[in-house]
Amino acid sequence: MSDPALNDAGQSQQVGEAGVHPIVVKVAIGAVLWFLAVVWIAFAAKGGVDLDLTVVPLFFAIFFTLFLLLASYCVGDPRWPARQTSLREFLHSNVGLATGEESGRDVLIEIALVPVTLAFAATVIGLAWMIFG
Repeated sequence: MSDPALNDAGQSQQVGEAGVHPIVVKVAIGAVLWFLAVVWIAFAAKGGVDLDLTVVPLFFAIFFTLFLLLASYCVGDPRWPARQTSLREFLHSNVGLATGEESGRDVLIEIALVPVTLAFAATVIGLAWMIFG
């Protein structure tokens, strides 16, 4: 029995749909690096937490390596054809996901919201720690 969501070639995304724009991924990764930098700058100066601060970048390196490994298998996969777009066009287009279509603006928010929010929170907490701690 075949999946009705797939066509004869096994493609689950329409060629006219846009893929996730690279800037969206760069924003998320940049926010994670921002978070790591703030944590090191704010909390490493006091001492006593250096082991904990060493574990955080280690986990980041592990998960980032896994992300790159999985992404390398997906790039150029014929099941996910996507046209290349500018950022402005991406924000106003439909992006094909495994669960259906979403607007590019919604995809940007879903991918970048958590890392950017955590980076802002770490900045505020780190400033408070440096000023009052």
